[in-house]
Amino acid sequence: MGFCDLRPQAVRRTPEELVRHLNSYELELKFSAGVWFFAPGGGRFHNRYVPDMTIEERLDIAAGLADYGLTALEAHYPIEVNEENIHLYKQLEKDTGIRLVMMAPFIFYPAIYEFGSLSSPLPEARRSAIERTKQTLTLAKEAGCDMVVVWPGIDGYENAFGMDLVAARDRFAEGLAEAMDAVPGVRIAEEPKPYEPRGHILYGTT
Repeated sequence: MGFCDLRPQAVRRTPEELVRHLNSYELELKFSAGVWFFAPGGGRFHNRYVPDMTIEERLDIAAGLADYGLTALEAHYPIEVNEENIHLYKQLEKDTGIRLVMMAPFIFYPAIYEFGSLSSPLPEARRSAIERTKQTLTLAKEAGCDMVVVWPGIDGYENAFGMDLVAARDRFAEGLAEAMDAVPGVRIAEEPKPYEPRGHILYGTT
């Protein structure tokens, strides 16, 4: 898995340079979409508005969007992509050029992570999150994904009283480092979000 060259992100332009740049090139549309986009679930206050779909049905819809700029997909391991269905994503890439660009470990929804995933003070829950992250990194590396995104959505607190935030952040970082050491060579991106589902997420901002 080769790392993408991110150095162009370091370019800084004046407003005048930005205008010249915008007028000097044509934008080639390239979008990625999470496979959850094609069959969204319910929200906090309502049931889902569309029927659920199999992964095959979702990838079939994605294939029809290749001509409109869809070039990549994202999926959570193991609920949307796993060892049993990775061949479907590979076939989609072969047929349409749409590739699986990102995987994310599903470590924020299951009840075992009630008190956190990688930051959990409960050894069983934390070990579960670390092992799932390792499995995600392994499959992502085999599939040639550009990155694995880790969202600490359930890692944080509602009320800071009685919460050892430094220890929680240490557990999270050490758990992620263990997974990365076990499967080296995969770029990790942490997804910041200030709240929901946890009132205050460990990595709430960039």
